[in-house]
Amino acid sequence: MCYTRKGSELARITILDEFENLVYDKLVLPAEEIIDYNTEFSGITSELLENVTVRIEDVQRELLEFIFSDTILVGHSLENDLLALKMCHELVIDTSILFPHPHGKQ
Repeated sequence: MCYTRKGSELARITILDEFENLVYDKLVLPAEEIIDYNTEFSGITSELLENVTVRIEDVQRELLEFIFSDTILVGHSLENDLLALKMCHELVIDTSILFPHPHGKQ
């Protein structure tokens, strides 16, 4: 995620399968002008996005080619990822709920 005038926007998506094999990895050009790459946490830099033309709509279309209504998504705080993708999915196992941080929400 990076920050634009409209807030936090998707800049990269990476998906692994249940065996930790890379399934999907794309850099994404946000719709709005980037005001903070959030590099410390995102790893995204202006150089990384320099020639990127992939938009969120492209990612959404590609994800729907292999994520179906009966696909189970597993991850940490997936609601944030799904919000960033502007997508809804009903079969989610969220490790932030199953294994909460011992010192409160993190």
